[in-house]
Amino acid sequence: MRIWLGIDLFLTDWKRWKKRVRNAPWKLKLAGAQLGDRSLVSRRPKDWRAHFSRRLSGSGIEIGALSRPLQTHPGMTVRYVDRHDLSELRAEYHELHLFPFTAPDIVDDAHTLGTLPDASEDFLIAAHLLEHMRDPLGALAAWCRVVRPGGLVYLILPDKRATFDRFRERTPLEHMIRDYREPSRERDAEHFLDFVITVLSKQGQAAIDEARRLERIDYSIHFHVFQPADIVMLIRWFARHVRPIEIVEGPVSYPFSDEFHTLLRVL
Repeated sequence: MRIWLGIDLFLTDWKRWKKRVRNAPWKLKLAGAQLGDRSLVSRRPKDWRAHFSRRLSGSGIEIGALSRPLQTHPGMTVRYVDRHDLSELRAEYHELHLFPFTAPDIVDDAHTLGTLPDASEDFLIAAHLLEHMRDPLGALAAWCRVVRPGGLVYLILPDKRATFDRFRERTPLEHMIRDYREPSRERDAEHFLDFVITVLSKQGQAAIDEARRLERIDYSIHFHVFQPADIVMLIRWFARHVRPIEIVEGPVSYPFSDEFHTLLRVL
């Protein structure tokens, strides 16, 4: 996750969902499967991160690894990208002080990756990052720009139903299209307020003040929240209107996991 609301909240959620996974009947299918994609829930817990890591090879980047970089293997070389250097990241994410951090090799804006040349990478990894983007479609366009044709983009997203976003509304595709075509600081401000009210449980003037504070310091909230079907629709629209990509595998997860996985190929 690109940002956690404190270690206690994370551990509480993890212990509860781990127990439910152990006792689950393994009968469900993800919503994405209803759209005709190979989107399904594994019938048993599976290390999807390891599974998709094995599909990546060559030289690539991981954006926003923080304390949980994707595991690597001898056939892949990874450079790490983040918006701050290591000391600034530690200061910003003080709630993760118990965890080791991944030192960035490149300091850049994940929305644009302006320091990276076109088609320079064999793969790109973005784990628990797309939800932090003010303009998810624009960010995805930047990520695909730096990946060579035939290269892979591996997305891991939190499933809102199993995270602190559980009470927030799913972000409609139309909203993200507006963010792409007509960026709006006012809409961004609404996301901060929604986050403060729904996740932090603040109300009234206290909520307004906290939302303004978080916006002022550019705190990295979840601007958008997803379930698997949402990312399928987002990718389909992107492939039609921005640039050709295809889903290689996913979205996949297992019951009560807090994340789902999608592998894309840049065409």
